Amino acid sequence: MKKITYLLIALAFNWTYAQDYRFGKVSKYELQETVYPGDPEANAAVLYLNQKTYYNFMQNEGFVQVTEVYKRIKIYNKDGYDWATEEIQLRDAGSKGESVSNLKAVTYTLENGKIEETKLKKDGIFDEKNNKYWKTSKFTMPNIKDGCVIEFEYKIISPYISIGDINLQYGIPIKELDMYVRIPEFYNFNRYVNPRAVYIPKINESQVNRTEEIRSKSREAGGVSATTFSSRKWEFRENKTEIKLSNIPALRSESFVSNLNTYRTKLIWEYAFSKDPGGQITNYASTWDDVTKTIFNDKDFGAQLNQTNYFEQDVSALIDGVTNDSEKINLIYNFVKSKVKWNDYNGYTTDNGVRKAYKDGVGNVADINLMLTAMLRYAKINANPMLISTRSNDIPLFPATGSFNYVVAAVEVLNDVIILDATDKYATPNVLPVRAINWQGRIIRESGSSAWFDLKPKEVVKENTFLSAQINDDLSIEGKVRGYMTSFAAKNFRSKYQNFNTEEKLMAIEKDKGEIEVSNYEITDMENVDNPIIYVYDYNLKSGIEQIGDKVFLTPMLFFAPKENPFKQDKREYPIDFVYSFNDKYTINVMIPDGYMVESMPESSVVQFQENAGEFKYIAKLNGKMLQFLVTMDINQSFILPTEYTNFRQFYQLMTEKQTEKVVLKKI
Repeated sequence: MKKITYLLIALAFNWTYAQDYRFGKVSKYELQETVYPGDPEANAAVLYLNQKTYYNFMQNEGFVQVTEVYKRIKIYNKDGYDWATEEIQLRDAGSKGESVSNLKAVTYTLENGKIEETKLKKDGIFDEKNNKYWKTSKFTMPNIKDGCVIEFEYKIISPYISIGDINLQYGIPIKELDMYVRIPEFYNFNRYVNPRAVYIPKINESQVNRTEEIRSKSREAGGVSATTFSSRKWEFRENKTEIKLSNIPALRSESFVSNLNTYRTKLIWEYAFSKDPGGQITNYASTWDDVTKTIFNDKDFGAQLNQTNYFEQDVSALIDGVTNDSEKINLIYNFVKSKVKWNDYNGYTTDNGVRKAYKDGVGNVADINLMLTAMLRYAKINANPMLISTRSNDIPLFPATGSFNYVVAAVEVLNDVIILDATDKYATPNVLPVRAINWQGRIIRESGSSAWFDLKPKEVVKENTFLSAQINDDLSIEGKVRGYMTSFAAKNFRSKYQNFNTEEKLMAIEKDKGEIEVSNYEITDMENVDNPIIYVYDYNLKSGIEQIGDKVFLTPMLFFAPKENPFKQDKREYPIDFVYSFNDKYTINVMIPDGYMVESMPESSVVQFQENAGEFKYIAKLNGKMLQFLVTMDINQSFILPTEYTNFRQFYQLMTEKQTEKVVLKKI
């Protein structure tokens, strides 16, 4: 009897604290929770995610895709407030678009021991048009406070058969996930789990029977006409993919990861073929050549390349008398950059067309770069559009038009390709905005053929710094810095400082350099993107020397010395992506002050990473009254795999330690 009593008490206890994930059943226990048990650093957590995708049969329309979403989210602190906004991407192609319905949303807070509910109102819901193909439906939950719980549910109604990627991992942990996709046997998909994901889910697959009632009516002729109604049963099978997961870890960002979404756990669906009830098969899976032909035949792509009369007069005047192809390319490229401003919208098809973009002076990526391609062709340059998937769009895994979302101009020359993107005024040939450097691009030639091209930058990016230092009697340090940047380093510098005034530039230079005062700051060729950036400034540093007794301790690299190794974690989940290979070089001259001698100084050394993949040199010598240092870092392998991380971390640690070593000067 006692055992039965204890069992009933245990069951009652477990029932009391069991999670009830029905809408509106948020508990005090959930509201009182101050940290997520499995991840104390989490600013928010998805307590429950339920998602269902299925196909409703409509008598006069056929199958319509429906996705039901329900989320319950706990917000622990202010850094988690962003999770109170839900953004829903919808295809919006005119009358054939997706829509959101049945939206219900509530914020729960604990006030004086009572659970208070605040419902989402209409003023918290709005739509945002992205381009003529996509829009975003967005809502922000009301009354967000530390410790609150939000929950919402909605349906997405879609006339399309194809299924978008289904995310199984977020930037915050997911406590419970319950999801399924049910697809009628007439639609067949190839399904992939993102091959670059670290967290691999367990997936259950099965088949279920389904019955639909088909109604029809007929009208009989005769003496007295009559309408009769009938119905029949339609039986078929559905393929079901089901996922139930607990304690899914957050997708944590790591330093030097270009796009975290590349490593997100998600299901990727390729619509392969359909089979009607009679057995007739229609294939949708295609080759990359099929994809590029489809894109080229789009009136907002290929037809735009054939329009020339809107620019012919201007371009003819621009290149009049120019016979050199390189000069023609630069003239036309810079003309487009100055003529049409990017409106921040991606896309390989034009929004308003090249003619209107030229007239209005603004357009999306395709408006600008298809226009550039057409102008280059008009000038007898072998130019073709190149399709790209941006970093935010992920790496294409299978042939589909949605694999691309960007286009640039590509000029094929002997054994090479010159890539041009006129959306960024600081971009130069083969120096693209980082957003567009993602694995490979596919050139669509005028002949109809297409080919892949590696987008990895081939040029080594150089950044040279010359530093002179003189120690004053009060142990402050003064001197001059001269910097030289090429390629991506110069582009990044120009992009960063383009809107800074003189005072803001000085503040940016002085930031994180200790007690420093910068003066006489000059930049050469800020706007001339074909030249390297050269800058120079004078400085006075009050915090660069440590004095103990009759000795002073000085780090020769001063404020350029790294404060710590950026690669601190013992294990790394994702590759390190530097985007491009680079060479950093520091030439340092320190004048020994009168009355002091060198007691010790760092030894010269060379550290390598995997032979030629990376090399660090530290050369130190005493030349009379001058301490001279040459410090170089060459990273020739810009993509470091997780399996190489341990060795690379050690390489970076040795490099960091060496750059922070001190010279010891002693009073004579």
